[in-house]
Amino acid sequence: MRKTKKIDADTLTAILAFQRISGTGKSLLEGAAKDAEAGRYSIIAINPVHEIKVYQHDYYIDGIHQVVADPLKEIELFIEKAKEDEADLPLDSGAIGYVGYDVIALYENLGEIPVETRDMPDIRFYVYESFVIMDHQAEELILVQDNCYSGRSEAELDKALELMFTELTTPKKEEHKAVHVPKMTYKSNYTKEEYMGLVKKAKTYIQEGDFFQIVLSQRLEADFTVTPFDYYRKLRLLNPSPYLYFIDFGDTVLIGSSPESLIKTKGRTVITNPIAGTRRRGATKQEDELLASELLADEKELAEHRMLVDLGRNDIGKIAETGSVHVPVYLTIERYRFLMHLVSVVEGTLKPGLTAMDALRSTLPAGTVSGAPKIRAMERIYEWENVKRGPYAGAVGYLTKNGDSDFALSIRTMVLHNGKAYVQAGAGIVYDSDPESEYLETLQKAKALLEVGE
Repeated sequence: MRKTKKIDADTLTAILAFQRISGTGKSLLEGAAKDAEAGRYSIIAINPVHEIKVYQHDYYIDGIHQVVADPLKEIELFIEKAKEDEADLPLDSGAIGYVGYDVIALYENLGEIPVETRDMPDIRFYVYESFVIMDHQAEELILVQDNCYSGRSEAELDKALELMFTELTTPKKEEHKAVHVPKMTYKSNYTKEEYMGLVKKAKTYIQEGDFFQIVLSQRLEADFTVTPFDYYRKLRLLNPSPYLYFIDFGDTVLIGSSPESLIKTKGRTVITNPIAGTRRRGATKQEDELLASELLADEKELAEHRMLVDLGRNDIGKIAETGSVHVPVYLTIERYRFLMHLVSVVEGTLKPGLTAMDALRSTLPAGTVSGAPKIRAMERIYEWENVKRGPYAGAVGYLTKNGDSDFALSIRTMVLHNGKAYVQAGAGIVYDSDPESEYLETLQKAKALLEVGE
């Protein structure tokens, strides 16, 4: 049973709604998309009824342990057991969370997994049936209470819906208070010389024909003392992106501003969104256009991007109907506060019998964070990188009870865990890469999160 209520939201923002509504395990999904339809909705989810954690084959629901062969399939079966014909909302009850990069080790033999220093699950989801949908186009809020997992009574749903309504229409003291986020001092898991040494090593392997490209990352760490949601508020203002997210697991918070979709499914349609090729933004409009023209003429960047589009076509092709894979957007420039990127879109139609999790499994990890050939590059990443990637370079998003999904590539993402902030960024290494330039590129990519402080 599902209960909904609509209220006008012409004077209410997603931030205000998130601050006003109470609850545990709160998540906020937004999108500053250039496509008005894609950025139409913001989603607030509260009071999860289940928590799913996975450590390789060890699978936990609300602390109850099982050993499973395929955790992604188990999650899908659990979420979709509540499947209904109702599909009239932009997001239905289901799971919100992340699937880490290292989940690929469940499905591919990549050698020994690097050390995990943070004791974080490989997969973590909250399962929600209480949420608020903000429709920016219609300027209204849709309040939703469901009982598809909890079995709550109709009276309980009505009471929860009324509490939502009261909280969202009642201003709080200091809700318009300005946010101040101090600068953070980071340290890396590599020195500059160590990272450049890895780049030189990769170039040698490329020359020997071991692989064509590899994405090598460094992880930056800082003490974190501010309120996590204040940091998110600042980030979304300074670096709006198609995927903005704040997911509070209690001991861990994911805060992200990702420019890239890893995989999206709606009905039988499946989409991925390769991004590769980067320039800084210009100080003036003229310089910005000059840098954009330079990027579009850079054969190294173009070759890398084409390679990753081919990888995307290959990944989608594994789970799409024959002849359905196409590239509706190719080599387009998208601009963000600090950076501009070359962007393409690969689209297909899912084969009969395949699902959102099949699509995620096929595309994880993206070629933009691994390399080509993908398996060989991932083997070398496990040999050379000195820490487990965790949420970085995996997927952040949702899976609904009706089987739709939308997962961002987990880049431009801060992981808050046990009082520490972690930001990881990589650079695509090819045969003519300059080690210092690649090192600086990783820092430039992390800048969107590092420079939120004042």
